[in-house]
Amino acid sequence: MSGESFEVAARHRERIREFSRPGAPLDAKGPNASVNQPEWFDPGPEPRGARRQLHRRLSREAIRDVPREYRALVLAGPPGAGKSRVMGNDPSHDPSRWQRIDADEFKAALLHEALRDGSYARVLVPPEVRAAGEAGEPFYPMELASLVHEESSMLAASARREALAAGRNVVLDTVLSKPEAAQVLGRQLHAAGYTVEVVDVEVPQAVSEASIERRWREQYLEAQEASPVSEQHLGGRWVPSEYRRSVFAAPEDPDQRSLSQRSTELLAETCPAVVRYRRFEATAAHVPRELVEEKRRAEVGGELRSVPVAGQFRSASFPGRARGTSSRGEQPRRAPGPASDPGREL
Repeated sequence: MSGESFEVAARHRERIREFSRPGAPLDAKGPNASVNQPEWFDPGPEPRGARRQLHRRLSREAIRDVPREYRALVLAGPPGAGKSRVMGNDPSHDPSRWQRIDADEFKAALLHEALRDGSYARVLVPPEVRAAGEAGEPFYPMELASLVHEESSMLAASARREALAAGRNVVLDTVLSKPEAAQVLGRQLHAAGYTVEVVDVEVPQAVSEASIERRWREQYLEAQEASPVSEQHLGGRWVPSEYRRSVFAAPEDPDQRSLSQRSTELLAETCPAVVRYRRFEATAAHVPRELVEEKRRAEVGGELRSVPVAGQFRSASFPGRARGTSSRGEQPRRAPGPASDPGREL
Protein backbone atom coordinates (compact mmCIF):
# COMPACT_ATOMS: atom_id res chain seq x y z
CA MET A 1 0.00 0.00 0.00
CA SER A 2 1.38 3.43 -0.93
CA GLY A 3 1.58 6.19 1.64
CA GLU A 4 -1.07 8.15 -0.25
CA SER A 5 -3.47 5.19 -0.26
CA PHE A 6 -2.92 4.68 3.45
CA GLU A 7 -3.74 8.34 4.15
CA VAL A 8 -6.90 8.17 2.03
CA ALA A 9 -8.01 5.05 3.88
CA ALA A 10 -7.22 6.66 7.25
CA ARG A 11 -9.28 9.77 6.45
CA HIS A 12 -12.19 7.67 5.25
CA ARG A 13 -11.96 5.47 8.35
CA GLU A 14 -12.38 8.54 10.55
CA ARG A 15 -15.38 9.66 8.51
CA ILE A 16 -17.02 6.26 8.98
CA ARG A 17 -16.30 6.43 12.71
CA GLU A 18 -17.95 9.84 12.85
CA PHE A 19 -20.99 8.66 10.90
CA SER A 20 -21.36 5.49 13.01
CA ARG A 21 -21.72 7.17 16.40
CA PRO A 22 -25.09 7.07 18.19
CA GLY A 23 -27.44 9.55 16.52
CA ALA A 24 -25.22 9.85 13.43
CA PRO A 25 -26.26 8.81 9.88
CA LEU A 26 -25.06 5.18 10.18
CA ASP A 27 -26.40 4.52 13.68
CA ALA A 28 -27.75 0.95 13.65
CA LYS A 29 -30.74 2.02 15.73
CA GLY A 30 -31.25 5.42 14.12
CA PRO A 31 -33.86 6.65 11.64
CA ASN A 32 -31.82 5.52 8.63
CA ALA A 33 -31.81 1.85 9.67
CA SER A 34 -33.68 -0.41 7.25
CA VAL A 35 -36.19 -1.49 9.92
CA ASN A 36 -37.19 2.18 10.32
CA GLN A 37 -38.03 2.67 6.64
CA PRO A 38 -41.84 2.86 6.29
CA GLU A 39 -41.63 1.55 2.74
CA TRP A 40 -40.23 -1.71 4.11
CA PHE A 41 -41.43 -2.06 7.71
CA ASP A 42 -44.45 -1.41 9.88
CA PRO A 43 -43.83 -0.53 13.55
CA GLY A 44 -42.68 -3.47 15.57
CA PRO A 45 -40.73 -3.83 13.33
CA GLU A 46 -42.74 -6.04 11.00
CA PRO A 47 -41.72 -6.40 7.34
CA ARG A 48 -44.36 -5.25 4.88
CA GLY A 49 -45.58 -7.17 1.84
CA ALA A 50 -42.66 -7.09 -0.61
CA ARG A 51 -40.11 -7.00 2.20
CA ARG A 52 -41.75 -10.00 3.82
CA GLN A 53 -41.48 -11.85 0.52
CA LEU A 54 -37.79 -10.93 0.31
CA HIS A 55 -37.23 -12.33 3.81
CA ARG A 56 -38.91 -15.58 2.84
CA ARG A 57 -36.76 -15.88 -0.27
CA LEU A 58 -33.51 -15.15 1.55
CA SER A 59 -34.46 -17.65 4.24
CA ARG A 60 -35.13 -20.32 1.62
CA GLU A 61 -31.83 -19.59 -0.11
CA ALA A 62 -29.99 -19.99 3.20
CA ILE A 63 -31.23 -23.57 3.69
CA ARG A 64 -28.57 -26.22 3.13
CA ASP A 65 -28.96 -29.93 2.42
CA VAL A 66 -27.14 -31.19 5.49
CA PRO A 67 -27.63 -34.15 7.83
CA ARG A 68 -30.46 -33.87 10.34
CA GLU A 69 -28.63 -35.12 13.40
CA TYR A 70 -29.75 -32.48 15.92
CA ARG A 71 -26.20 -31.19 16.39
CA ALA A 72 -25.24 -27.55 17.00
CA LEU A 73 -21.87 -25.84 17.08
CA VAL A 74 -21.93 -22.42 18.74
CA LEU A 75 -18.94 -20.48 17.38
CA ALA A 76 -18.43 -17.32 19.40
CA GLY A 77 -15.91 -14.61 20.15
CA PRO A 78 -15.20 -10.89 19.70
CA PRO A 79 -15.19 -9.38 16.20
CA GLY A 80 -11.89 -10.04 14.44
CA ALA A 81 -10.93 -12.89 16.78
CA GLY A 82 -10.37 -15.38 13.94
CA LYS A 83 -13.30 -17.75 14.47
CA SER A 84 -13.41 -18.91 10.86
CA ARG A 85 -9.66 -19.54 10.92
CA VAL A 86 -10.02 -21.82 13.95
CA MET A 87 -12.73 -23.93 12.38
CA GLY A 88 -10.88 -24.02 9.06
CA ASN A 89 -7.93 -25.62 10.87
CA ASP A 90 -10.04 -28.23 12.68
CA PRO A 91 -9.64 -31.54 10.81
CA SER A 92 -12.75 -32.96 12.48
CA HIS A 93 -15.02 -30.22 11.09
CA ASP A 94 -16.56 -30.88 7.66
CA PRO A 95 -18.38 -27.70 6.51
CA SER A 96 -20.49 -29.67 4.01
CA ARG A 97 -22.32 -31.34 6.91
CA TRP A 98 -23.42 -28.10 8.55
CA GLN A 99 -25.73 -25.18 7.83
CA ARG A 100 -23.91 -22.04 8.91
CA ILE A 101 -26.12 -19.28 10.28
CA ASP A 102 -24.36 -15.93 10.47
CA ALA A 103 -26.11 -12.55 10.54
CA ASP A 104 -23.19 -11.04 8.60
CA GLU A 105 -24.04 -13.22 5.61
CA PHE A 106 -27.58 -11.85 5.68
CA LYS A 107 -26.17 -8.30 5.81
CA ALA A 108 -24.33 -8.94 2.55
CA ALA A 109 -27.42 -10.56 1.01
CA LEU A 110 -29.60 -7.57 1.91
CA LEU A 111 -27.08 -5.13 0.44
CA HIS A 112 -26.74 -7.21 -2.73
CA GLU A 113 -30.51 -7.16 -3.10
CA ALA A 114 -30.67 -3.40 -2.53
CA LEU A 115 -28.09 -2.82 -5.26
CA ARG A 116 -29.94 -5.14 -7.61
CA ASP A 117 -33.37 -3.53 -7.23
CA GLY A 118 -32.19 0.08 -6.93
CA SER A 119 -33.35 0.59 -3.35
CA TYR A 120 -29.75 0.99 -2.15
CA ALA A 121 -29.50 4.52 -3.58
CA ARG A 122 -33.22 5.28 -3.37
CA VAL A 123 -33.93 4.20 0.22
CA LEU A 124 -30.85 3.09 2.13
CA VAL A 125 -28.11 5.68 1.47
CA PRO A 126 -28.42 8.59 3.95
CA PRO A 127 -28.17 12.14 2.56
CA GLU A 128 -24.87 12.73 4.38
CA VAL A 129 -23.32 9.64 2.77
CA ARG A 130 -24.61 10.70 -0.64
CA ALA A 131 -23.14 14.18 -0.15
CA ALA A 132 -19.76 12.73 0.81
CA GLY A 133 -19.75 10.68 -2.38
CA GLU A 134 -20.61 13.70 -4.49
CA ALA A 135 -17.70 15.53 -2.85
CA GLY A 136 -15.28 12.79 -3.94
CA GLU A 137 -15.36 10.42 -0.95
CA PRO A 138 -17.45 7.41 -1.97
CA PHE A 139 -18.85 5.03 0.61
CA TYR A 140 -19.11 1.34 -0.24
CA PRO A 141 -22.15 -0.82 0.54
CA MET A 142 -20.63 -2.91 3.35
CA GLU A 143 -19.72 0.33 5.13
CA LEU A 144 -23.48 0.80 5.49
CA ALA A 145 -23.89 -2.67 7.02
CA SER A 146 -24.91 -1.15 10.35
CA LEU A 147 -28.11 0.07 8.69
CA VAL A 148 -29.21 -3.53 8.04
CA HIS A 149 -27.89 -4.87 11.37
CA GLU A 150 -31.29 -5.24 13.02
CA GLU A 151 -32.84 -6.70 9.88
CA SER A 152 -30.02 -9.20 9.38
CA SER A 153 -30.42 -10.29 13.00
CA MET A 154 -34.11 -10.91 12.36
CA LEU A 155 -33.24 -13.07 9.36
CA ALA A 156 -30.61 -15.02 11.29
CA ALA A 157 -33.06 -15.67 14.13
CA SER A 158 -35.67 -16.88 11.64
CA ALA A 159 -33.14 -19.15 9.91
CA ARG A 160 -32.12 -20.55 13.27
CA ARG A 161 -35.71 -21.36 14.25
CA GLU A 162 -36.36 -23.07 10.92
CA ALA A 163 -33.14 -25.10 11.04
CA LEU A 164 -33.73 -26.25 14.62
CA ALA A 165 -37.31 -27.25 13.86
CA ALA A 166 -35.96 -29.46 11.05
CA GLY A 167 -33.15 -30.92 13.17
CA ARG A 168 -30.43 -29.78 10.78
CA ASN A 169 -26.82 -29.64 11.90
CA VAL A 170 -26.10 -25.95 12.46
CA VAL A 171 -23.11 -23.70 13.08
CA LEU A 172 -24.29 -20.61 14.94
CA ASP A 173 -21.62 -17.99 14.21
CA THR A 174 -22.07 -15.14 16.68
CA VAL A 175 -20.28 -12.68 18.95
CA LEU A 176 -22.55 -13.80 21.83
CA SER A 177 -21.83 -10.69 23.87
CA LYS A 178 -24.87 -10.88 26.17
CA PRO A 179 -24.82 -13.53 28.90
CA GLU A 180 -28.60 -13.50 29.27
CA ALA A 181 -28.99 -14.21 25.54
CA ALA A 182 -26.56 -17.12 25.90
CA GLN A 183 -28.82 -18.68 28.50
CA VAL A 184 -31.88 -18.23 26.29
CA LEU A 185 -30.00 -19.84 23.41
CA GLY A 186 -29.05 -22.76 25.63
CA ARG A 187 -32.68 -23.32 26.62
CA GLN A 188 -33.72 -23.12 22.98
CA LEU A 189 -31.18 -25.71 21.85
CA HIS A 190 -31.94 -28.06 24.75
CA ALA A 191 -35.70 -27.84 24.18
CA ALA A 192 -35.18 -28.61 20.49
CA GLY A 193 -33.36 -31.82 21.39
CA TYR A 194 -29.91 -30.77 20.22
CA THR A 195 -26.46 -31.90 21.30
CA VAL A 196 -24.21 -28.86 21.47
CA GLU A 197 -20.53 -27.96 21.19
CA VAL A 198 -19.27 -24.49 22.09
CA VAL A 199 -16.10 -22.96 20.62
CA ASP A 200 -14.97 -19.60 21.98
CA VAL A 201 -12.12 -17.73 20.25
CA GLU A 202 -10.60 -14.93 22.32
CA VAL A 203 -8.13 -12.13 21.58
CA PRO A 204 -7.32 -8.93 23.50
CA GLN A 205 -9.34 -5.85 22.66
CA ALA A 206 -6.40 -4.23 20.85
CA VAL A 207 -6.01 -7.28 18.59
CA SER A 208 -9.74 -7.37 17.89
CA GLU A 209 -9.79 -3.71 16.87
CA ALA A 210 -6.63 -3.98 14.76
CA SER A 211 -8.01 -7.03 12.93
CA ILE A 212 -11.30 -5.28 12.19
CA GLU A 213 -9.54 -2.23 10.81
CA ARG A 214 -7.03 -4.21 8.76
CA ARG A 215 -9.78 -6.30 7.16
CA TRP A 216 -11.84 -3.20 6.40
CA ARG A 217 -8.82 -1.32 4.94
CA GLU A 218 -7.86 -4.18 2.62
CA GLN A 219 -11.40 -4.52 1.28
CA TYR A 220 -11.81 -0.75 0.99
CA LEU A 221 -8.71 -0.45 -1.18
CA GLU A 222 -9.80 -3.42 -3.31
CA ALA A 223 -13.18 -1.76 -3.87
CA GLN A 224 -11.49 1.52 -4.81
CA GLU A 225 -9.42 -0.22 -7.46
CA ALA A 226 -12.53 -1.95 -8.81
CA SER A 227 -14.65 1.23 -8.96
CA PRO A 228 -17.50 1.83 -9.63
CA VAL A 229 -19.55 0.27 -6.86
CA SER A 230 -21.02 -3.05 -7.94
CA GLU A 231 -22.49 -6.20 -6.46
CA GLN A 232 -19.04 -7.80 -6.80
CA HIS A 233 -17.22 -5.03 -4.91
CA LEU A 234 -19.06 -4.16 -1.73
CA GLY A 235 -16.07 -2.87 0.22
CA GLY A 236 -15.28 -3.78 3.82
CA ARG A 237 -17.76 -4.16 6.66
CA TRP A 238 -17.25 -1.61 9.40
CA VAL A 239 -17.88 -2.54 13.04
CA PRO A 240 -18.81 0.60 15.02
CA SER A 241 -16.31 1.54 17.72
CA GLU A 242 -18.99 1.69 20.41
CA TYR A 243 -19.98 -1.90 19.70
CA ARG A 244 -16.37 -3.11 19.70
CA ARG A 245 -15.78 -1.56 23.10
CA SER A 246 -19.04 -2.92 24.48
CA VAL A 247 -17.88 -6.50 23.85
CA PHE A 248 -15.05 -5.92 26.32
CA ALA A 249 -16.98 -3.66 28.72
CA ALA A 250 -16.95 -5.75 31.88
CA PRO A 251 -15.33 -3.48 34.50
CA GLU A 252 -16.59 -5.68 37.35
CA ASP A 253 -14.65 -8.66 35.97
CA PRO A 254 -11.16 -8.74 37.55
CA ASP A 255 -9.92 -11.14 34.86
CA GLN A 256 -10.81 -8.67 32.07
CA ARG A 257 -12.62 -11.35 30.10
CA SER A 258 -14.66 -10.32 27.08
CA LEU A 259 -18.41 -10.63 27.36
CA SER A 260 -18.17 -13.34 24.70
CA GLN A 261 -16.02 -15.45 27.02
CA ARG A 262 -18.33 -14.89 29.96
CA SER A 263 -21.35 -15.79 27.80
CA THR A 264 -19.87 -18.99 26.38
CA GLU A 265 -18.75 -20.14 29.82
CA LEU A 266 -22.26 -19.53 31.12
CA LEU A 267 -23.79 -21.35 28.16
CA ALA A 268 -21.58 -24.39 28.75
CA GLU A 269 -22.27 -24.43 32.48
CA THR A 270 -26.04 -23.93 32.40
CA CYS A 271 -27.10 -25.81 29.26
CA PRO A 272 -27.15 -29.59 29.90
CA ALA A 273 -27.04 -30.21 26.13
CA VAL A 274 -23.49 -28.82 25.86
CA VAL A 275 -21.21 -31.85 25.69
CA ARG A 276 -18.01 -30.03 24.75
CA TYR A 277 -16.62 -26.56 25.41
CA ARG A 278 -13.33 -25.28 23.98
CA ARG A 279 -11.63 -21.91 24.35
CA PHE A 280 -8.88 -20.74 22.00
CA GLU A 281 -6.71 -17.69 22.59
CA ALA A 282 -4.09 -15.60 20.81
CA THR A 283 -2.18 -12.51 21.89
CA ALA A 284 -1.50 -11.22 18.36
CA ALA A 285 -3.30 -11.19 15.03
CA HIS A 286 -0.93 -13.38 13.02
CA VAL A 287 -0.23 -16.16 15.51
CA PRO A 288 -2.14 -19.45 15.78
CA ARG A 289 -5.15 -19.57 18.06
CA GLU A 290 -4.14 -22.06 20.76
CA LEU A 291 -6.50 -24.32 22.66
CA VAL A 292 -6.21 -23.23 26.31
CA GLU A 293 -9.26 -24.81 27.95
CA GLU A 294 -11.56 -27.74 27.28
CA LYS A 295 -14.51 -29.15 29.21
CA ARG A 296 -16.79 -32.09 28.46
CA ARG A 297 -19.90 -33.91 29.55
CA ALA A 298 -19.85 -37.67 29.05
CA GLU A 299 -23.51 -37.43 28.06
CA VAL A 300 -26.29 -34.87 27.80
CA GLY A 301 -27.22 -33.81 31.32
CA GLY A 302 -23.99 -35.09 32.84
CA GLU A 303 -21.44 -33.16 34.85
CA LEU A 304 -19.30 -30.68 32.93
CA ARG A 305 -15.66 -31.52 33.67
CA SER A 306 -12.32 -30.08 32.65
CA VAL A 307 -10.11 -32.31 30.53
CA PRO A 308 -6.37 -32.01 29.81
CA VAL A 309 -5.51 -29.72 26.92
CA ALA A 310 -3.35 -31.45 24.34
CA GLY A 311 -2.42 -28.23 22.53
CA GLN A 312 -4.04 -29.34 19.30
CA PHE A 313 -7.39 -30.35 17.86
CA ARG A 314 -8.92 -33.66 18.78
CA SER A 315 -10.89 -35.61 16.23
CA ALA A 316 -13.60 -36.86 18.58
CA SER A 317 -16.73 -34.74 18.55
CA PHE A 318 -20.12 -34.86 20.20
CA PRO A 319 -19.55 -37.58 22.81
CA GLY A 320 -22.65 -39.22 24.19
CA ARG A 321 -24.96 -37.97 21.44
CA ALA A 322 -28.39 -39.22 22.42
CA ARG A 323 -30.38 -38.35 19.32
CA GLY A 324 -31.00 -40.62 16.36
CA THR A 325 -29.61 -39.44 13.06
CA SER A 326 -31.02 -39.21 9.60
CA SER A 327 -29.24 -38.80 6.28
CA ARG A 328 -29.80 -36.05 3.75
CA GLY A 329 -33.30 -36.00 2.38
CA GLU A 330 -34.87 -38.21 5.06
CA GLN A 331 -37.54 -36.93 7.41
CA PRO A 332 -36.02 -36.25 10.82
CA ARG A 333 -37.42 -37.49 14.07
CA ARG A 334 -39.01 -34.32 15.38
CA ALA A 335 -37.73 -32.94 18.61
CA PRO A 336 -39.71 -30.67 20.92
CA GLY A 337 -40.27 -27.18 19.53
CA PRO A 338 -37.76 -24.46 20.37
CA ALA A 339 -38.14 -22.25 23.37
CA SER A 340 -38.33 -18.48 23.22
CA ASP A 341 -35.89 -16.99 20.75
CA PRO A 342 -32.96 -14.82 21.86
CA GLY A 343 -33.39 -13.00 18.55
CA ARG A 344 -31.40 -9.82 18.18
CA GLU A 345 -29.64 -10.28 21.53
CA LEU A 346 -27.10 -12.44 19.67
